[in-house]
Amino acid sequence: MPRYLFSAVIVCIAAACGSGESGITQPSPQAVLVHNTLNAADNRASRSLVPSNERPPSPVGFPFALPRAFDDFTSVVTTAIRTVSWQGGYCSGGPTPPPGTSPQPPATAAASSFQLGFYRDNNSGYPNWPSTALYEVTFTPADVHERFTFDSGSTANGCSWESPNATYYDYTAVLPTPFPVTAGTRYWLLVLADTRTTGIGWGWRVGRQDNNHSANMVQSLQTGPFDLAFSLSDQ
Repeated sequence: MPRYLFSAVIVCIAAACGSGESGITQPSPQAVLVHNTLNAADNRASRSLVPSNERPPSPVGFPFALPRAFDDFTSVVTTAIRTVSWQGGYCSGGPTPPPGTSPQPPATAAASSFQLGFYRDNNSGYPNWPSTALYEVTFTPADVHERFTFDSGSTANGCSWESPNATYYDYTAVLPTPFPVTAGTRYWLLVLADTRTTGIGWGWRVGRQDNNHSANMVQSLQTGPFDLAFSLSDQ
């Protein structure tokens, strides 16, 4: 080989043939889980649902006229959330439904949309709601990849929080624009289903233990000693 060609080969190898990056496969960055309280795929023991859905007009005095469920999280890193996953279920709807009326996995989703909202903490253990959300987005059922997981079967408890008569689903959505979070700052997530066209109740499933603190709206905003099932990722 002529000396000038040999020298060119040495230079090409040292410089990765003209590009310090393009000639070398770079490892993909690992996703950062900002929060994760999702139930394991094989865990059917956690069946409690916290109502959080837009519903048809309810009779005066019906306590779940405007149910909302929130859970808090605090990131240990400053990053931007891109993917949100959560678990929930459809329950029979009325306060005293007939036994055995668990809704079957619908051919089309019972919810017409899902709304996600990120809120500030009000510095007293509650989300700063109903003030304007820091970030809010509405997804179609297709956008959230609603996936049936299991049916609890008939129970006598109907749409109650404990062991409801319900069908359970997993959800994952990619935010259209990332939501920035600051390390050490407490935020709140709202997941809300719109079931006004079907009248079927929807609830956010109780998840794995985190700080045993969440919030829900019944007749007034109150806290609950449990955590809801969701995860937040920067990818």
